[in-house]
Amino acid sequence: MLRRACSVIFFAIAIASLPCLAQGGGQSALQSAFVGRQVRIEIDMPGTQQGVDLRVERDDPMDWRAYTSRLKQFGPAIRSGDRATITTLVVKKNLIEFHLDGGGFGTFWDDTRTTVAPYQIEKSSYERQLENDIRNTSDPQKKRDLQRELDRVRYRREREQAADNRAAQIASQLKAQEVADKRIRGGSRFNLRWAGSIPQDQLTPEAMMKLLDGYVNFGDLAGQKAILQPTAQNLQANTNAPANGAPVSPITQLKRGMQMGEISELLGLGRMLSESTSEEGLKTQIFEYLPNDYRVEVTYVDGVVVRYSITSR
Repeated sequence: MLRRACSVIFFAIAIASLPCLAQGGGQSALQSAFVGRQVRIEIDMPGTQQGVDLRVERDDPMDWRAYTSRLKQFGPAIRSGDRATITTLVVKKNLIEFHLDGGGFGTFWDDTRTTVAPYQIEKSSYERQLENDIRNTSDPQKKRDLQRELDRVRYRREREQAADNRAAQIASQLKAQEVADKRIRGGSRFNLRWAGSIPQDQLTPEAMMKLLDGYVNFGDLAGQKAILQPTAQNLQANTNAPANGAPVSPITQLKRGMQMGEISELLGLGRMLSESTSEEGLKTQIFEYLPNDYRVEVTYVDGVVVRYSITSR
């Protein structure tokens, strides 16, 4: 009881100390209050973009069946007690997505396949011709000679097929491990859902903190320097510079759709963590950058940024 009371008191102090919380609502206000800041997570978060569903209008918002199923299927990307960075916050008609450490693996650009199909070696024209000749000959000796040749050709094809099957099995094991590693690094998210349109009084930072109370410990959010600032257009119109004239940090300029060369100009040369090519020929690369006191992980598809995450070092 005492712990709960202290938590409520601290929560009230945290809300009162945030000047921006009293300034209206909407996605812009929510991003300004939360994006780039670190929080402590109080439940295990599944390693998937499906995240954790909270039906906020119910007495018990948690969909425990879906939550348990996702944890079993994908494992935890963020464990209870871990700190995570709020990387983005998206407001839709009846849904608020609260992304942590990248929002979860499994989005459109992510390759979630864990199996590699072996190449099927078809019969050669020579093998088919041998089969045809055997059917059409009545000479016993010639038939035996043709059968020996067919057995030799068929054995060679089956041996090559077996080798390709083994290679595919190994590749599938490596692929499954790669996907599992990406799920661990991909973060997760909360999906706050309403039956109808989101009430306007719920589109404020203080309302968001209340809805996530028990799942997220926001701590000293007001006194925390954001790792990633909201985009300048959310804070002031027609300018990319902060209102106080301070220089813009390179990591605040990151956005999807940028080219690899642009990222290198902002953050310097990175270190490639992994590389893969899909069946469609799309090359996916994951790079790590270490500007100043931050670690930035960027995923490229054919040299274009499709996702990134930022954490402090």
